[in-house]
Amino acid sequence: MDYKHTFWHKLRTGHLWLQYCPACARYVFYPRERCPHCWEAQLDWQPLSGMGRIYSYTVVRVSALPEFQPPYIYALVELDEGVRLATNIEDCPLESIQVGMPVRIKMINREGHEALPVFVPA
Repeated sequence: MDYKHTFWHKLRTGHLWLQYCPACARYVFYPRERCPHCWEAQLDWQPLSGMGRIYSYTVVRVSALPEFQPPYIYALVELDEGVRLATNIEDCPLESIQVGMPVRIKMINREGHEALPVFVPA
């Protein structure tokens, strides 16, 4: 299984896994053949805590994606492990969202598609 498919396959476990470079001790996202920090080719896969904080966000009021009915929150979440992930924030009133808010991962299982990681207030 190649590195791109491994990311999506591991989401089926209900946990977020990312590549980790033992040579420079950094996580790698998005999945790739080599570490973008030190060019090491031997990358491991490690489970993450699934916890983080909102780094930035926007409220989407017009959507081209039928899965997501506006308004919804699209955010950049900084995981506790240091990686930033673009995602949706769910189960959070629009007036409650704020930068720095602690969040935790939630997997959405979509029929006919891979699991999708989103985040909810922690």
